[in-house]
Amino acid sequence: MLELAKNELETVRFLCSGISNTVLFANIEGKIGRTWIDNKKPTYSVIIAGDFAFLLGSVDALKKVDVPLRFVLEECRGKIIITNEFSWISLLSQHYSDSFQKFNRYSFKKESNFQVEQLEENIKMIDTAFKIVPIDEHIYPMVLQDPFMADCCCFFSTLEEFMQHGIGFVILKDNQIIAGASSYTYHEGGIEVTIGTHPLYRRQGLALACASRLILECLSRNIHPNWDAANSESVALAEKLGYKMEKEYEVYSI
Repeated sequence: MLELAKNELETVRFLCSGISNTVLFANIEGKIGRTWIDNKKPTYSVIIAGDFAFLLGSVDALKKVDVPLRFVLEECRGKIIITNEFSWISLLSQHYSDSFQKFNRYSFKKESNFQVEQLEENIKMIDTAFKIVPIDEHIYPMVLQDPFMADCCCFFSTLEEFMQHGIGFVILKDNQIIAGASSYTYHEGGIEVTIGTHPLYRRQGLALACASRLILECLSRNIHPNWDAANSESVALAEKLGYKMEKEYEVYSI
């Protein structure tokens, strides 16, 4: 397996057919992750980007997992594995027969139905004890130090990169971060939204308000805030914000 440098990542774009994922796009643009190919004229590729692993191309010709590929696949442990190739699914289910699992995620259309007035109303509905503020040079280190909220910033290499390319907001109460909505990563013309609320403060409209503020900022910059849901609660929140479901799809884990 050969690991690609940032200036070589376009090599794998032709293998991405059928997978429309903003984290994958961010990887190919050199914003996040690591990428391996089988040879200089690749037939397959493994991409690790944040919490995700993308298995591209076909491994039909492989009779077993060789040592170089095994080393790379170990990097996929604990990641959300995305592939549309049955050959990968077959290979992983055989090689990791005791730990290979399947579950579902939900993607949303780019043609969303965002209503600016409703988004603004969502923000006004939260209690005055909570304050929505942008992630700036003062909030950024607070986010990184909070294990629950770190995904809002941790896939940007520096504060400077986040300030130039990232977008994010948090909700504070007594100078503590209660909720956050931010760019998990970014690519040309879009971001991948990540969002969270501390368990003690859920069901108070905070995630809805913080996400609404993030979407309004994205709309003002002509950036698409992509939403990909892991569960029914995230689906319900997305639909409240104006997203339209595209499809339910299968992902995997080791």
